[in-house]
Amino acid sequence: MAKAKKKITIKNCNYEAMLYCFRKGFRIYPKVSGSKFKVFYTLGGNGQFYMKGKEFSAEESYQAIWDLYTKIYNYDINKK
Repeated sequence: MAKAKKKITIKNCNYEAMLYCFRKGFRIYPKVSGSKFKVFYTLGGNGQFYMKGKEFSAEESYQAIWDLYTKIYNYDINKK
């Protein structure tokens, strides 16, 4: 019998911030590091750590990605 997959619940999905980041050239993605995930972002091909040294579970990594989209969006909007 197939094992049921755990559903990942994400809070505070900000699609406007995600689209803004895509248009600006940001790409944010998780990479597996052992049994945990590290969240990276690129802008123009430069790989960087988000919250250096921090590792996330699968659910936490997806929430961290949404939080980073929102953080970048809010920073750029308030900078103007």
